Amino acid sequence: MLSSHAKQVMLGAAAAAIFMVTSLAADAWNSNQPPSPKTANINLAVASNFYGVPPANSAITDIITAFEAENPNWTVTVTDNGATATLAANIINGNKAKVDLFLAADTATPLMLYLEHFNLVAPYNSSNNSSYNSSNSWSNNNSSSTPPLYLFNYATGVLAFLSNTLDVSCDLGGTCGYNPNDPNQQPVGIADPSLAPYGVASQTVLTGRYDLASPLCSSTTTPGNPHVKQPCYANITAALSAVLNGDVPVGFVAMSAICSNGTYPMQGKSALAYFSIEGGSTAGTIVNNYNPLTQGGVAINERRTSAQDAELAAFVDFMTDFTTSPSPDSPMIATLKKFCYNAP
Repeated sequence: MLSSHAKQVMLGAAAAAIFMVTSLAADAWNSNQPPSPKTANINLAVASNFYGVPPANSAITDIITAFEAENPNWTVTVTDNGATATLAANIINGNKAKVDLFLAADTATPLMLYLEHFNLVAPYNSSNNSSYNSSNSWSNNNSSSTPPLYLFNYATGVLAFLSNTLDVSCDLGGTCGYNPNDPNQQPVGIADPSLAPYGVASQTVLTGRYDLASPLCSSTTTPGNPHVKQPCYANITAALSAVLNGDVPVGFVAMSAICSNGTYPMQGKSALAYFSIEGGSTAGTIVNNYNPLTQGGVAINERRTSAQDAELAAFVDFMTDFTTSPSPDSPMIATLKKFCYNAP
């Protein structure tokens, strides 16, 4: 008969052996599995039109929510938003917001950073020769086999003319857009063209179609056009707020700001789409001479981990997935349609 002490020793040894075998088996199983994606976050600087008014009316919020739902280990944070030129200046002047990805309201500003401040930009498709692929596994790649990618386009916006009090539609009885001779439409609100691409489009329409004299916006040395609210607004969201709160009777805004589930304008408001020179001649719209409001992005040279680099590449892929019918719409296409954008 074994003593009670001997039994306890043997039971303890057996338990230890079982634990070791179980642990070795688990380690062996885990070694055959792809590593879990590492937790990471990337920061964005987002142009006002795509930032909107979160969370209820924000294209970027919808995209981030969909992306995080598919990638629970990754988060995306907007650390700066505003006029495109302001965001670019913030990056050039030290990037205090630690921006990893800049989503502009035009393509010229990302290209300017690429050409004139190349040390500030980074490829978004390379992460120290490693990448996180769609099968949820890490793989080593020879980065020389894939040319580095810096710039991409993600949306094309539309300019809209909005009133809080007047009928500016082309329907029976409406004024059919802006009328510089109508005292009820004075002054008109626009975003500052020196800061905002939608302000540039507004300026092109007002000077090219309606013959308003430049400069439209006042500066420290030059007065602005009296038909235009002075000073011009710092970004397109500020121009929208000015119309909604009655600071101006009419204004040029981003269509996305007054679009809900693909239709516009918001309830109780009157609006008219001003399509670019490439826009179609649809009833109730006006085709103008401004260049298409194609919006581009650029990756920024910020210190990142390999997991953050992988997330950055995945997020750009997510934002440039324009899959649509006959296949189901991608989350990006669904968002673009919801906010009256077009795919670039």
